[in-house]
Amino acid sequence: MAPRDSRRTFVEPQGPAAPPGRVDSGEIDLVAPDLDPHELEAFESELKQTGFRAVVTKINRYLARPRWWVEVLLLGALYAVYSVIRNSVGEVADQAYRNAYDILRLEDAWHFALERPLNELVHTTSWLANIVALQYATLHFLVTPAVLIWLLFRRKDYYRKVSGTLVLCTGLALFGFYFMPTAPPRLLPGEGFVDVMAQTSSWGWWPESGAPGSDAISNQFAAMPSLHCAWATWCGLVLFFLAKWQWLRILGLIYPFTTYFVVMGSGNHFILDVVAGVALLAVAAAIVYAPTLLRWWRGRSANAPAGAGVPIG
Repeated sequence: MAPRDSRRTFVEPQGPAAPPGRVDSGEIDLVAPDLDPHELEAFESELKQTGFRAVVTKINRYLARPRWWVEVLLLGALYAVYSVIRNSVGEVADQAYRNAYDILRLEDAWHFALERPLNELVHTTSWLANIVALQYATLHFLVTPAVLIWLLFRRKDYYRKVSGTLVLCTGLALFGFYFMPTAPPRLLPGEGFVDVMAQTSSWGWWPESGAPGSDAISNQFAAMPSLHCAWATWCGLVLFFLAKWQWLRILGLIYPFTTYFVVMGSGNHFILDVVAGVALLAVAAAIVYAPTLLRWWRGRSANAPAGAGVPIG
């Protein structure tokens, strides 16, 4: 008698027979379903869109992590475009002077033309005039890049949105320069303003126009809104909220207010220019942070107890 084989043979259960025209491999059906031309076209279109979205997603993920050389190129290109647009508004001198006089008349009527006493104080105090001129001609172009660099390397998680606020604010300011060209107070004859930058031009390296660069590349009628003050406010808020050292946070708070003093004391901006610049920064921040605030509000509402509300009366 032959020895009994103790091994068991597994027999795969037989399912229903495959329909005619299909190949049953026992694993995966590799035969695509029949599609009419319209369905096939829609299928191909969906594949293309999916591929496009995949490429966009990869680009977004790459840009989401700041890289210094990308940021330098991006910010440089943006500033170049901004400068070209800002300085190519055409012949707007007459309108710029009319707008400046309208602003000054409004401020005088409401008794808040703060630039008048500040300009008087600065131009009659020689040492203060020199400090004001030096601050106006330098810090605007030193502090802002320094804060951006610090943000990129030391607070990288915050960089994208915080720098985006500055970029958006700068872009929005172009609408003000285009639709409301405004001459600075120092250019208004008969109003008692003294051009402190011209007063100290022999001491410094700036031209009499007050611009830290060549007169040929400066727009004299881009006073409204004051980007000088918007950028300074942005720097101050970034340092105050994100810096760890107490002394640096204090300097962050002080810097915008010294800038407000300088731009008005030198005769380069009205107080309404300053207010408009700060307000524009607030609008840019609201736009950039709107999705974050919306998610926070929805989460807060979802976690609120049922029936909870704000008591009235």
